[in-house]
Amino acid sequence: YQYIVDIADLTNDHTVSRKFLNQKLLILEEPEANLHPNLQSKLAELLVFIQDKFGLRFIIETHSEYFIRKLQYLTAKEELKKEDSVIYYFNDDKYVSKTEPKVKEIFINEDGGLTDSFGPGFFDEATKLQFDLIRLQKQQFN
Repeated sequence: YQYIVDIADLTNDHTVSRKFLNQKLLILEEPEANLHPNLQSKLAELLVFIQDKFGLRFIIETHSEYFIRKLQYLTAKEELKKEDSVIYYFNDDKYVSKTEPKVKEIFINEDGGLTDSFGPGFFDEATKLQFDLIRLQKQQFN
């Protein structure tokens, strides 16, 4: 079972590979849009439940850290098998190089860790903004 984003299995002419043709498959584009972060996390739980209960598979395009973090948690908690998810991260063109591909295949390990890092600006953006705010407040205080 592949659960999250199986986009790297696209064929050369950019059509979904044949392994999906006989599957119950639902493609969701940014299902987290306009949801509170708590509900984004619960959405991940719901989709894992649907996959488990009904055998429905998903291709999900998301920008939600909360959604991905919940999948990591569910994998570590053994509610989602590691082979049931794969993430394909699309790097911004400015970060693509000989050592950094346009599309990175990332798996979630049994302990919930990721097999590779996301590009700049995904998981690190909140931390970066927090430090920028601290620096600004320090400058304003002095």
